[in-house]
Amino acid sequence: MSETKSENVYSVKEVATMCHVSNETIRRWIRSQGLNAYNNISGLAIKIVESDLREFSESLKIYVDWNAVKK
Repeated sequence: MSETKSENVYSVKEVATMCHVSNETIRRWIRSQGLNAYNNISGLAIKIVESDLREFSESLKIYVDWNAVKK
């Protein structure tokens, strides 16, 4: 039986802090650079799953400070 580990999910603001860029840059990455993001259940907040951020940052060689936000 395989166990599913829950992943961290980040807000646009948290990802911006971790990547040392603006919130608008994160939104642009979502719109036009292929960073996967999801609306939360209310549809009001954009959320980014850690594995998607890792894949995106590795493909574009973007530095992510994983210790910049507490989870």
